[in-house]
Amino acid sequence: MRILSGLILLILLAAGCGGDGAPDGGVQGVTSDTIVLGSHNDLSGPLATHGVPLSRGARMRFKQANSEGGIHGRNIRFIVEDSAYQVPLAVKATNKLLNVDKIFAMVGAIGTPHNNAVMARMFERNVPNLFPATAAVSMYEPLHPLKFSYFVSYRDQVRAGLAFMVDRYDVKRVCLQAVANDYGQESVVGFELAVTELGLEPQYVGRHKGTETDFAGTVAGIKNAGCELLFLGPFIKDAILIYNSARDAGWDGPVISNHVGYADEISEAEGMDGFYAVAPFRLPDFQAETAADSWVGQWYQEYNELFGERPPGQAMAGWLAADLTVAALKAAGPELTTAGFVAALEDINQYEDPFGGATLSFSTTKHQGANYLNLYQVQQGKWQTVATELPY
Repeated sequence: MRILSGLILLILLAAGCGGDGAPDGGVQGVTSDTIVLGSHNDLSGPLATHGVPLSRGARMRFKQANSEGGIHGRNIRFIVEDSAYQVPLAVKATNKLLNVDKIFAMVGAIGTPHNNAVMARMFERNVPNLFPATAAVSMYEPLHPLKFSYFVSYRDQVRAGLAFMVDRYDVKRVCLQAVANDYGQESVVGFELAVTELGLEPQYVGRHKGTETDFAGTVAGIKNAGCELLFLGPFIKDAILIYNSARDAGWDGPVISNHVGYADEISEAEGMDGFYAVAPFRLPDFQAETAADSWVGQWYQEYNELFGERPPGQAMAGWLAADLTVAALKAAGPELTTAGFVAALEDINQYEDPFGGATLSFSTTKHQGANYLNLYQVQQGKWQTVATELPY
């Protein structure tokens, strides 16, 4: 299979990538003393609360690599351009990163439509797209030598989460409520697959705008349909509103979300005890980790000192994306090429997430890293692990 992957990469190179992507025959983004990496991220728009800590986590890891002597004598230069979560601005930012900064790879770029809009032009320049901040299936399917994703897809999170929950609660009549966009549509696809695979009885599939705040009608529809279990494909605010509206209306069936709902804002919100979420990562108890003087506790203190805030999950995702990138850059050797870097990524096996999330593995036929999912529940205002290593 390694031979097949190598042949695909060679075909792409021959089809107009200009050797390894640099017009002078060298490797784009690589000099004798520097490796240039980039990202388009939301630093000022509606998801800046995600994009800023994501970028900070990555910078933190790259800074550490540089302080340790760099990668085979080369320092990493990490350039983050603000997309404000707008596709046209993500395209503009990518053009700059490719043509002016001449990046070697894109790391941790945010947004499903944003990544989809720029990957083709990146691949024309032989620039890999690494660990984007989205769990869209298109980040790793169809298989492509230059696409690598950390997350299990939203689609497969629904499938795995429903499989566990319907067995745990012995239910058949299931429902879905999702945001009416591309992200929500992946939840719909996963729900439909799970219904078929598990022989379930779908009772209700609802869609809502991300700006909606009144879910009385949604909850009435869920109750009237006879739903026994509800899966959510939401943002954070609407997850809180839907869950509390359902409980206020007297509907007490189990509610589970994908990893978007696995956030401290959810657990700390009033009335969210009992809420479930499935995710490939883990949100540590930083207070306990700090008291134990663990690696996680020390990492937390360093992040807090650097940026003056508690690191959210996105900060850890950014750090992990950078750490995987650093590991592959080191393994690729001093004569860095895109082909050698891709081969090094594909050789990463059973990478242990230091924050306690799923192990990660890649191969010539597997460019999505997480090997399983975990299930969490809000209990007394804190996330608790309910089950680990859920297959998908």
